Amino acid sequence: MASNGRRVPVPFRMRVMKKIGVTIRLFFLFCLALYPLLTSTLESSPLVTIAAEDLTVTGRFDVCGPEEFPCGNTSICLDRSLHCDGIQHCDGNEDEEGCADAYGSLSSLVKGMPKHEELEDVVFDTSFDNCSLMNVPESCDCRFFTFLYCQNENITAVPRGVRGPLTKMVLTNNSLSSFPRGAFSEYHGLKIIHVEGNVIPVLTPGPFLGLRNVTFLLLMKNQIKVIEPKTFKGLENLQWLLMQCNLLRELNMEVLEDLPSLEVLDLAENKLTALGTFPTLNRLFWLGLGKNFLERIEKSTFEYLTALEVLILKNNLIYDIEETAFSTLVKLLELDISHNRLKYLKPKIFWNLKNLNKLNLEFNMISSFPSDIFRGCYSLKSLDLQGLEINNIDIKLFHRLSDLEFIYFKKFLYCSYAPYVRICYPKTDGLSSTEHLLVWPALRMSVWIVALMTCAGNTVVLTWRVLSRKEDRVLSLFIKNLAFADLLMGIYLVAVGAQDMSFRDKYNKYAHAWLSSWHCTACGIIAMVSSEVSVLILSLITLERYRCIRTNVRVVTLSGARYSLAAVWIIGFVLAIIPILKYSHEQGFYSSNGLCIPLHISDPFSFGWEYSAFVFFGINFSAVILIIVLYVRMFIIIKRDRQSARPVILKKHEDAVLALRFFFIVLTDCLCWIPIVLIKLLALVGVAISHNLYACVVVFILPINSALNPFLYTIGARTELRRRIEKWLERTWICLQRFECVVRSGQKIPGPTSSPLTQSLTTTESRSVSSGSILPSSTLTTSTGGETERCVMYHSRRDSELSTAI
Repeated sequence: MASNGRRVPVPFRMRVMKKIGVTIRLFFLFCLALYPLLTSTLESSPLVTIAAEDLTVTGRFDVCGPEEFPCGNTSICLDRSLHCDGIQHCDGNEDEEGCADAYGSLSSLVKGMPKHEELEDVVFDTSFDNCSLMNVPESCDCRFFTFLYCQNENITAVPRGVRGPLTKMVLTNNSLSSFPRGAFSEYHGLKIIHVEGNVIPVLTPGPFLGLRNVTFLLLMKNQIKVIEPKTFKGLENLQWLLMQCNLLRELNMEVLEDLPSLEVLDLAENKLTALGTFPTLNRLFWLGLGKNFLERIEKSTFEYLTALEVLILKNNLIYDIEETAFSTLVKLLELDISHNRLKYLKPKIFWNLKNLNKLNLEFNMISSFPSDIFRGCYSLKSLDLQGLEINNIDIKLFHRLSDLEFIYFKKFLYCSYAPYVRICYPKTDGLSSTEHLLVWPALRMSVWIVALMTCAGNTVVLTWRVLSRKEDRVLSLFIKNLAFADLLMGIYLVAVGAQDMSFRDKYNKYAHAWLSSWHCTACGIIAMVSSEVSVLILSLITLERYRCIRTNVRVVTLSGARYSLAAVWIIGFVLAIIPILKYSHEQGFYSSNGLCIPLHISDPFSFGWEYSAFVFFGINFSAVILIIVLYVRMFIIIKRDRQSARPVILKKHEDAVLALRFFFIVLTDCLCWIPIVLIKLLALVGVAISHNLYACVVVFILPINSALNPFLYTIGARTELRRRIEKWLERTWICLQRFECVVRSGQKIPGPTSSPLTQSLTTTESRSVSSGSILPSSTLTTSTGGETERCVMYHSRRDSELSTAI
């Protein structure tokens, strides 16, 4: 206190420094409280530890760790992320071998092809036009010495009288309507009969009598409806019977008893509705029954096919399979039951399939699996579960599959439940991949840029608003709370960026532990609270401005603003916490993606999508519409009666400037929320959203308000902070110009050692400025005669004017 009782004002700089120090300390303590989000110790996650121990017990990683793979028979171990990345890391290229899913049917066919000598004539013989046959009909061609081709010639009967060593007859796209008894009897040397694209409705007995050398019989696309008993009599050595794309409604199993050497039977794309019991076919290794109308598989259907390696049942109407239907197929390598109507699988249905390499269950109606459904499938290398919404998915469901190399899911999220499978599809959801939490390098860099902009800008706003005493207290309170809410979004982005760095090149190993951890939930809550509080505060500011302009008086008092903001924060936290209480499930509301933000865009109907739609459509979109309507109304009021609508705190003629500034604020709100709402709406109606667009929504569109609000509300507005920044920049510019003048004249900057003349002129000019007079430039030029003195005096005068203004 001074002696006269008046308070001695504290210098402005001292007040600023003191409050900046307090703000920095508070911010530092706040960051310490959130430190666990940035450096979570996922290595010690119990789920990951259990999975690693289970896999080690099964013997998969005898030499290398669970996250590594060996280079051949050596003791060299490399990180699993280097497997099948297109770059050779092992000396013998073992890391790039087996990267194509060729298990099951393909490997079985490749294994069976070499023993068919009749196919080598086509593969190795290049003499296309040479012929060893005689009496070849004019409508036919002789090729490869012993092959007869009669194609597209409207032939109605099997050609006769051809002499020579005929080994293959091709009758495709003709008008054959039947095979009479003994139709091929004069060609005992035939090995391949190919009859395709004809109009044969019924196969009667006797057409193949005496054809002991025939190994391939191809009868595709012939409109066959019935196969009578004894039709295949005489084909004792037939190995391949292909009858795709016919009209068979039922199959009399007696006709197969005449084919003891049968290896491949393909009945795909017929109209079969039921199957009896297949006879004993000890050599049959391939059975194709896809694209029929089968509904049930009985336990005795495949009982005697003990040599079967490939069973294709895809694209049927199967809704039930007996639990022991596959129990005798101990040699089965591939089982394809995809695209059927299965809702549930019996627990022991795959237990005896110890040699099964490939299992395809995609696009059924299965929503849950028994916990031990894959027990016994220790040789399984490829598992296809695409199109399945697995409600009870768990990491323990797959951890017994020690040899599994390929797995296919509907969602990228499910890959986190099979962390040690070498190749998992889909490999990304647009945000994350099996290697990285943030899939694209540009995405990783952008997260840090947006996070730093958001944190820095809102920290400046908070600091200045705390220090400033000349701003409107109600509006300043709103903006401080808005800045803190936006700062939470920056902290969320920093946490995501930090986790991405810790998971680099091995994300899928820790994905399940991360998504099911409280760290991910906390990040999701922070992001939700930030976005909801921010949009609600913007709505409050808009309502307060609208009421103020309409009534021409301050409507919201300081205490009212505090109560309103308290209610907003409570609503924001409640909205963020309700999903945790409502969806108390392992697959939590905030774990729909690796960024723990519940947008539900890549998978719009995933767990908790209803609540997400309510928040984005019912609250955020409604708030944006309210803001737009009120600002349009404000513009109308100001235009109609500017003077009467002028707020009491504003200077005259500043109403339009205020409305224009808030218009740009509303524009940023629209740029943030309207694209998100439109994209989410498109996703809900079934439009596929690009992965790149999804990434842009999370990293750029959603945080746009948080990053730009500091510039719109404080730095870009006509506040005391902006005026001081402008004056400081002007002084800096003057100093730079002064330095440029001195350097350009080749003289030294005036200082304590400058000439008496310069010091005298500078002092005189300063006195002239303080007294309100300015020396004319001609006088200065005459007195000094030098460019240095002119530059120094001019900029000294500008500096004095600026100091007086400040």
